[in-house]
Amino acid sequence: MNNQQSNEAWHLARDLTRKVKGRKVTLNPEPLNGHRSRGFTLIELLVVLVLIGIFSSLVFVAVAGGILRSEERRFVQSFTQTLVRARSAGLGRGEAVRFLIDGESRTFCVEGLKWQDIPESIKVEGKGVGAVEPGIHAVTFYPDGSSSGGEIDLKWEGGRMDRIVIDRFLGLVGMERISS
Repeated sequence: MNNQQSNEAWHLARDLTRKVKGRKVTLNPEPLNGHRSRGFTLIELLVVLVLIGIFSSLVFVAVAGGILRSEERRFVQSFTQTLVRARSAGLGRGEAVRFLIDGESRTFCVEGLKWQDIPESIKVEGKGVGAVEPGIHAVTFYPDGSSSGGEIDLKWEGGRMDRIVIDRFLGLVGMERISS
């Protein structure tokens, strides 16, 4: 900016702050209602912070619910895959293989393999599933592909119930949602 432009800017600013009819004219005039805005009040800021807290907690609840549903899905998938693995082992080995559920320790496995935990939020009930020992129940898969059969109900804390059906003649494992 040269000297002449600087002088013109100064004169322009001086002219804008001159009094016109007893009133001072500035570059930033007061609003029509006569009150100047001084920013946000503390109450307005607190209201915004509370709203942000509420919305972020709703997001957390939605995300947490999704995580729980995915854990439930993984458990059902692991449980049914273990049943299918027991059937395949029976066919492959040419001997009867048992799928075991231990109600006392809340675990399940294919006989002779590693026990897996059943989450505390799930209640497991069986119909037509044989008892091997007190507290331990089994579904037996035979070398011809058949099984001892039965139904295993998985009851979730939220009231949902899934039923796993093991066909007696074909040994096939299926799952159906009984209630949501």
